Amino acid sequence: MKMDRLLKVELERLNLHLPKERISLYEALSSAKPHVVAKNGSIHSFKREELELLGKMVGEEAQKKLRLPILISIEPRLGRGAARITGDVEVKVVSQLLGKEGRGDELIIYRPEIALLRRKLPTTSQYLFMCTG
Repeated sequence: MKMDRLLKVELERLNLHLPKERISLYEALSSAKPHVVAKNGSIHSFKREELELLGKMVGEEAQKKLRLPILISIEPRLGRGAARITGDVEVKVVSQLLGKEGRGDELIIYRPEIALLRRKLPTTSQYLFMCTG
């Protein structure tokens, strides 16, 4: 039991950079200074160029559904170098950016694709560390 609690505390620490609340792409595009507040209280700003790139990729309705930042879920059970993207619009956008077939609300991507995604969307994507047993 003590190890489970320790692991939970460590994961919470690793995820302090994540936003308290994610915002829609639509909200971000409408804001003069698009940002979210992280769990640790810091401000995470989004670059306008990234928001506009994403905005061109999806229609206005999808802009209201796409949550930012896009979370790249690192889960040990997926295997070394693999990560998960969830959400219909998120999967659609990431698939387009990577030139990868993606349908539904879940997409598994691998280390080279993760690196490419982070290069293309450095402020509008973030890592989420998960421990799934």
